[in-house]
Amino acid sequence: MTEALYLYGCMLLLMDLRIPGLARERMLISYYRYKGGPTIPHVDEVFKLCRSTGYSSGGRRPSRYPEEYFSRVEIPSGVIKKIIARLRSDDIYNRRKAYPSPEHNSTALATQGAMLYTILYFAPKILETEASMMREIVDKHFCDNWLVPFQMGFVVDLSQAWEPYKAARAALDNILHKQNITDVTASYAKQCQSLNAKLLKYLTKGVLNETYVMNNIRALMQCVRECNVTLRWFLLHRTTMHRRYRELIRRAVSVDNLIDLMTNTAQFELTLKDLLQHLLSTKEARWDQYKSEAKARLVDLSEYFSGEKALTRVKKNSNLQEWFKKLAEQVEGLEFSNAVVAGRNIAHLIRHLEEVEQFHQIESSMQVKAFLADTRDDMTRMIRTVNVTDSVLADLETISDFAYACEVINDYTVHLHHRIKSKPKTVMLLRATFLKLSSILSLPLVRITQCGSKDDISVAEYYSGGLVRYIRKVLEIVPQSVFNTLAHIIELLTHKMKRMPTKVERLHLVQYSQLPERYTLARATHQVSVFTGGILNMKTTLVGIVQLDPRQLLEDGIRKELVRRIASALHHKLVFGTGKLQDFEDKLKSLGDQLTGFKRSFEYIQDYIQMYGLKIWQEEFSRIISYSVEQECNSFLKRKVYDWQSIYQNDAIPIPQFPQLDKTSVNFMGRLVRELLAQCDPKKTVYIECNQGWYNQQLREVVGIRTFDFLYRGVGVFGLCGVDRLVCFMIVRDLNLLTRIYRKCMDFQHSKLVSSLIEELKPTTSLPRSAIRLYAQAREKLSKLIRLMSTVVVSVGTAQLVRRQIANQLNFLCKLDSKLLSCSLAAVNDALIKDVRAHYLKPESKEYPANPLMPEVAKYLDTAGFNNPLTKIYMTSEPLHGLSCVMFLFVLDQLQKLKWEKRINTLTAKNTRDGIDGGPLVVGVITVLKQFHSSHTTQFLRFLAQYVNVSVSSASTSKGGNLPSGAINALLFLEQFCSFSKIDRKIVDSLVPAYLLDRFNHD
Repeated sequence: MTEALYLYGCMLLLMDLRIPGLARERMLISYYRYKGGPTIPHVDEVFKLCRSTGYSSGGRRPSRYPEEYFSRVEIPSGVIKKIIARLRSDDIYNRRKAYPSPEHNSTALATQGAMLYTILYFAPKILETEASMMREIVDKHFCDNWLVPFQMGFVVDLSQAWEPYKAARAALDNILHKQNITDVTASYAKQCQSLNAKLLKYLTKGVLNETYVMNNIRALMQCVRECNVTLRWFLLHRTTMHRRYRELIRRAVSVDNLIDLMTNTAQFELTLKDLLQHLLSTKEARWDQYKSEAKARLVDLSEYFSGEKALTRVKKNSNLQEWFKKLAEQVEGLEFSNAVVAGRNIAHLIRHLEEVEQFHQIESSMQVKAFLADTRDDMTRMIRTVNVTDSVLADLETISDFAYACEVINDYTVHLHHRIKSKPKTVMLLRATFLKLSSILSLPLVRITQCGSKDDISVAEYYSGGLVRYIRKVLEIVPQSVFNTLAHIIELLTHKMKRMPTKVERLHLVQYSQLPERYTLARATHQVSVFTGGILNMKTTLVGIVQLDPRQLLEDGIRKELVRRIASALHHKLVFGTGKLQDFEDKLKSLGDQLTGFKRSFEYIQDYIQMYGLKIWQEEFSRIISYSVEQECNSFLKRKVYDWQSIYQNDAIPIPQFPQLDKTSVNFMGRLVRELLAQCDPKKTVYIECNQGWYNQQLREVVGIRTFDFLYRGVGVFGLCGVDRLVCFMIVRDLNLLTRIYRKCMDFQHSKLVSSLIEELKPTTSLPRSAIRLYAQAREKLSKLIRLMSTVVVSVGTAQLVRRQIANQLNFLCKLDSKLLSCSLAAVNDALIKDVRAHYLKPESKEYPANPLMPEVAKYLDTAGFNNPLTKIYMTSEPLHGLSCVMFLFVLDQLQKLKWEKRINTLTAKNTRDGIDGGPLVVGVITVLKQFHSSHTTQFLRFLAQYVNVSVSSASTSKGGNLPSGAINALLFLEQFCSFSKIDRKIVDSLVPAYLLDRFNHD
């Protein structure tokens, strides 16, 4: 009942502390509206209990708070008084057994003190008027402390919490005066210094062993008590809200001394606990060993005084012989199960053995006296062995409780970082500190486990997870320090160290020695190994129910810091504002140099940190790129993938998020892709197929093979794949936009117009006399649709050409760096294609290739550049009425704006402001038609061939027999269409007379 009332009070206090009153009320109203009032049991009581109290963290305390808050649900006053009386008078948890010293009384009753603090708010009259009772409570529970951890590390300062209450304030005034605070602080500060020295002595290698522990168990336990009491007092009272007292306490003991006390105490407790557990596990075996040795010696002594044993030369003494024989029988009769009786009997036997030494016959024999001394030692060991009981271990668990510090310890994280940075071997001591912190789990789990609840695992996982996060937070300074040292290594390897050639002349060997630089490099490398050595030397540790592997912990820390630094470099380097080509390439080159140096140095130190550096680099770089692409693609998706839903995000190794630097791009991937596409803008550039690049009006390369090489150096293969994927999403967006525009503009009248035009042009092998007029009329009536389509189709074509360049770059790199992989993928790809074709030829006898295989192979093929973007289907859509005819009219309209450029052998815009280019236009048209049935492409080619035939037929050939300009452009378009789409020339030959194609000359 006491605990139930206490926990209820804690829930009220923590709810008001963690969830503001206004937020609670809004949450309740939202739930009420969602569920409906009649379906919620006890809704009025819940609303009454949870309504706002007016309290706000850091604000002024409301009047009559929290007693009015606690009185919202009435609890019988008689029950509260009985509970308070029991807490005042009794030690309900029997903790004084673990703290027998009177000076530790307040620590022994600390749990009851926290319960009293909470429960007294249910009886505010005691706080206000019961001066004698409050004086008794303060003197018993708070005589030397006024900081109370009331629940899971939440600490309250009684000097402020009890300020409004007259009786409580008067009782606290007896301890909260300067002289008392000064005396108590000085006493604990003195203990802190002496305890640190004592702990260092105990922790000296070879001091703490089983014999020492059995001989000095009481002194060791007393040392543990004093250490924990002193540590508790300083950790809590350094946070007091009273400024003068806080300064006084913080001056008394430095943070370094306090951290020494904490880490040394934890290590001492862990060592002592391990030894006690070993002693308990071998207790009976030791008892039997010492018992048998004592008995054997007594039997030997009995035989010694028989006078019949060879080489004894002693006069027979039947009395001593019989007496030693009886003692041996008494030793044999000692029972391990009854430790108290056995201990008393052994004490009597030891006293008898001391008395028998007074006999002349024994006193004169050194050999007999040595036997008696050894026998007494064995019996003493038996007593000490039997005195090591489970209760000692239980007392140690109680004394070493560290749950009060689960919030306070956060204040020392920075100091622990400085300590680890200056003394890397401190990490080995921190393992014991982390194990000491795991005592936090005992408080919330003890009752849950006792009642057999199924929630014990989930609760343990929650608190263990929080503890593991804190451990990672403390130890993250190690990878940070490693990477700070790595910066010097990067500088040395990138800018100062010369690469050693395969062969070098002996005369020039001195130039490559660079002894000062190599010494600096070796020193930095040693520093890295020292930082990581502390964690690697830690043992595997069970924290709660989570097992921490130090090697995995170090790897996660290094991965986290690596991700942070790579992401930061990508975010800050890939910022484009000028739109100039030189700025774009300089940024990529600078990023490439930085990441290459970083990667090279990371590979260099991998042997010293005992990890696969290249593997870690590739996995984390790939994850950063994939995550950035995923988040950037959210703008193209209806169902967005949020950060907490991403498969690439990780709580232990999070990918940092940065603020947006422009309105269109979420992160660096969006900025990079949009800048790349902006450099390929048809208004500023012309795509030249034979040169595989975009050129400006002065025919200087803007984007080409060199640019994509810079892109590879900057963001690597994973970055190129990320750019490719993001461009795919942009193509899908544009194609969907095109279909929406098409459906919106193709109303009934326009659909009827297209249908009639198709009928007029049938069959396409004919030459309608009015075709030229029909073309012109249809283009005019569809001018709005054609104008809207122009930008989208050219944009799609530009993006497709960028994708093709990326695939070529990836394929080249794959063949160059991994020829075996390239050949294997090509062979697998060909085999799968043949299997698919065989299946469709004979579906009843040939099975379709296994489903899991093809998607996996497709990933490898895309990454290795074994794909043709122009053959991809990006979307599925309902058929668009008259698409082939409309695309034909669209091409006719665009051909009027193009001219043939002899120097570069391609179609270019007559006016750059029109924003079209021959290559992107052709590829855009191919991509749009590819999204629908192949019959649309065939019909489109027929319409275009018919237009050529009609133009040639209707044109006058009297002046030198030159072809009309429209027909020339159409023929050029057809030629590029076949070239890009890999259509067989025979198909065009069947549509356009061969003599026209033969007569056609680019010149």
